Amino acid sequence: MNIHQRTSDGLKILYQRYYANNSERQLELEKARIDDEVARKIFKIKETYHLSTKDLSELIHTDESIIEALENADYEGNSFLLLNLIATSLKMKIEFELVSV
Repeated sequence: MNIHQRTSDGLKILYQRYYANNSERQLELEKARIDDEVARKIFKIKETYHLSTKDLSELIHTDESIIEALENADYEGNSFLLLNLIATSLKMKIEFELVSV
């Protein structure tokens, strides 16, 4: 098996160059993916329940700037924990699913 297979897929090239052998970068990438997913869920919640950023911040007793950071996938804390707080406040729950890759 040829370990150095040629590819023209830009994403594969970037992954191989910057992430494949760097576990710290892989963790950063996974956190970015989770933050992005949380941002999308929050946007969907706001849209579905017709909530403003202010409404959502009041719902979980936090600052609007925290909600804005979550929406921009730029929150430095545990974004998943805050998503869970939001879900609980709206009588929702978060479910995980493990899938093979």
